Parts: sequence; structure tokens; C-alpha cells
Amino acid sequence: MIAISYAHAIFVYMTLWLVLLLVLWFRSLLRRKRFQWQLTNSRLFDCDNCHYAFLTKEEVNLTRCPRCNAICIRRRKRRSAPFRP
Repeated sequence: MIAISYAHAIFVYMTLWLVLLLVLWFRSLLRRKRFQWQLTNSRLFDCDNCHYAFLTKEEVNLTRCPRCNAICIRRRKRRSAPFRP
């Protein structure tokens, strides 16, 4: 058998756990960057029937609501001039 003291065994055990946690943390950072949604006005829709706000994967002007299956049209909001008294 391999002769190892308790201090060395605990050190190896803790080192392996630390390495495992670092690998999992690094993996989650990479996955977050790859699958992260980007909120833009061209992908945000608001259903007129059920008032459900949802995102689409592609930039389109017409889509269906995932909740009530109604047709949703993206409307551009006008920017008003700032109020000046």
C-alpha cells in the first residue's frame, strides 16, 4: 500500500475539489457567453391579446405569440421631442 499521512490526504482531496470547481466555473462562463440572449428592440415583441412580452431568435416584423398563438407585429415607437416649458 501507499503510505500517506492524513495531512497529505486532506491536501490532495481539497486540491482535487478546488480543481473540479474551477473547471466547472470556467465551463459555465464559456456556456453563458455562447448561449446568452441579447435584448434588442428588434427581437422584443409584446402580444396585444394576452400582453405577453417575449423574445424571438431572429429579427422579424411578424411572429406568433407562444402563449396564445396570436399574430404579433413589431411596432416601432416614435421618439417624441423633449418637453420644454
